[in-house]
Amino acid sequence: MLSDEYAPDHARVLQSAVHYRGAILDTVSDEIELAATGAKMRREYIVHHKAVAILALRQATGGEQVALIRQYRHPVRSILWEIPAGLMDKPGESAPDAAIRELREETDLIADSLEPLVKFWTSPGCSQEMISVFLARDVRKVAVPFTRVDEEAEIEVRWFDLAAVRDAVLAGSLASPSLVNGVLAYYARKTA
Repeated sequence: MLSDEYAPDHARVLQSAVHYRGAILDTVSDEIELAATGAKMRREYIVHHKAVAILALRQATGGEQVALIRQYRHPVRSILWEIPAGLMDKPGESAPDAAIRELREETDLIADSLEPLVKFWTSPGCSQEMISVFLARDVRKVAVPFTRVDEEAEIEVRWFDLAAVRDAVLAGSLASPSLVNGVLAYYARKTA
């Protein structure tokens, strides 16, 4: 099977420094030496919590629909349509439990069925953040809505035709990485 290879001994860390410690990320620089060639170099990267995202689907008259949230993302100065997502920042919380929590917190939905769909490094050249995307089916509204505050108070939740979302991804109109990976992985699974 084709697979990435975990290789912690491929590079020896000669020196490491944390330049910034934040609430959700740290910035680090490592002086490394490659085991194979002896080449030395400096690598700067972000240490970030793992995260989860949820492709929540429901059946509708015209076919499948997906729940999207609309949220402002300051680094790209854009309001993006995304699938619900969040950090695995609760001690001892599993990825599926984090997905259930984030789906409820961001959309006021719960799912009777949750299964792993795809996982990916967000930007492995400069971050070690891994996102696990889950497929949620048989979703329904919770009885008591979650109280969102601060930036999350702006979140808008809407259902969209899944095929239209796929088409917007392929046209480059939607670019949130969790949404792109989740939608394309789901379509790949359906046609495999």
